[in-house]
Amino acid sequence: MTVADPYRTALHAQWHASADPSIMVYERLVLWKGAPTFRYGARPKQGAEGLHQSLSSHFSICAYHSNPLYNVFCTVGGSFNVIPKSMESTGDPRGMRFEYLLHAAEEHAELACELLLMIAEHPHVHQREIGPGYVLPIGEPLIAGSALEFLYFTYPFLDDPHIYEVNPAGEVDHPKAYIQTLWVIPITRAERDFIRHRGVEQFEEFLHARHRERYDADFLRASLC
Repeated sequence: MTVADPYRTALHAQWHASADPSIMVYERLVLWKGAPTFRYGARPKQGAEGLHQSLSSHFSICAYHSNPLYNVFCTVGGSFNVIPKSMESTGDPRGMRFEYLLHAAEEHAELACELLLMIAEHPHVHQREIGPGYVLPIGEPLIAGSALEFLYFTYPFLDDPHIYEVNPAGEVDHPKAYIQTLWVIPITRAERDFIRHRGVEQFEEFLHARHRERYDADFLRASLC
């Protein structure tokens, strides 16, 4: 029996109308993680003008109850447009497009969605090329009492069992669009300084060595360094 999915139907129509690749992202996400537990429509903060034109008009965030400690939040529609300057830097005429993944406890679901919307808009609002290893300053603590003031972007190696294979779960490689899912990890100033002084590769090794710690989902955690 086929289960009706109005969101999928709308995304299919958008692909035919404007070549919006969100349908490929959504179908890949369902294959990767299954049907979402919840799906949040984008809600810009009060006073904002609405979704940036570089995002899909059907932009949303799919949430998955992964385990008792945190949910996984994934964007759909952040890859509507090519990341600025990525065609030149990659040498690929398709350029790079990104979707974003964040771990957060259930009580921080609203904040997680606000962050992901801001993240998806960021490269287009500021005409800035981003990618794995990029660090984005938030400008304030993530929540009251938090030491987390920056966001670090990397590949979703905790979520994607095929991350080191030819066909990673978080990747869409289509003749018209190349899309990669990036994992966004809130980090402290000391961790940002670690990246500056010792480089992304050593920071990745640092994270791998601590993969059993809740370094990405606990918004009140202490700095790892």
